[in-house]
Amino acid sequence: GIARDASKDNCKTQKDAEGPFYKSAAPPRTVIEKEGTPLLIVGKIYRADDCLTPVPNAELDVWHCDNNGEYDMQGFKCRGVVKSDAQGNYRFTTIFPPTYGNRPRHIHFKIRAQGLRELTTQLYFNGDPNIQNDFARNAERNRVIAIQSLKDMNKGTFDIYL
Repeated sequence: GIARDASKDNCKTQKDAEGPFYKSAAPPRTVIEKEGTPLLIVGKIYRADDCLTPVPNAELDVWHCDNNGEYDMQGFKCRGVVKSDAQGNYRFTTIFPPTYGNRPRHIHFKIRAQGLRELTTQLYFNGDPNIQNDFARNAERNRVIAIQSLKDMNKGTFDIYL
């Protein structure tokens, strides 16, 4: 990750809008969606009070639109709950969500961990022109991630500080 000054709130991941499409009780899974351009998201959950301590067993509630730019409000397509391991690492595969309306490509997260305040945020992608038209234009740098092209998958790293 990026070297950080451990001053108060310096590493805390910024909140973002929940949006109208959150749905609780998504199933536990590490493959969120397959229909579309494959995307692997990896990262680590850290405590924001020291910017260093990993958070084990955090729950990441993940949701985004499908390849047609639509959210499933009946079932759990493009939704799932991923857990961090004992070292705070998490990973899931999904698709690169498309843009819809003026919204940039994005993935929603609600992160819960014992003893820490729940965080609702969104992840965005470098180079998306819609970021400038959206409230995402105020997104902190570590929530706008670069995508690395691997042989059969795109990969992004998103570290979260609670």
